[in-house]
Amino acid sequence: MTTRSEAFHLRPDGEKAFGYAQAVRRGDTLYVSGTLAVDEGFAPVHAGDMGAQIGAVYAAIGRTLAAHGGTLADVVRETAYVTDMDAFIAANGARMAAYAGWLPAATVVEVKRLAFPDCMVEIEVTAIL
Repeated sequence: MTTRSEAFHLRPDGEKAFGYAQAVRRGDTLYVSGTLAVDEGFAPVHAGDMGAQIGAVYAAIGRTLAAHGGTLADVVRETAYVTDMDAFIAANGARMAAYAGWLPAATVVEVKRLAFPDCMVEIEVTAIL
């Protein structure tokens, strides 16, 4: 028996313009694409504020998870790409608050730049629903 993959779009116009789905569900596993701190029109928000961007990213990831009946407590794997590791470490409280005690397996990598120069963090997760 083959399990079909289902694509999900949180911000359909922008995601389709950039050529990706916000998430893909295959069985009980939800793969959430790298998520940036952007508004509904894909304009970056909270430029220069790592903590606020982290909060915006987890809010968007939370909306994606909720659309599939999940929460951040269902996340088992996370990869974060940051443009300033020191700023990320200093703002890690925002990440810890988002998970509220649950912590997935995680990797954080510093990169030169993300899709939008004002974005400082991009996070992708895998959740088991």
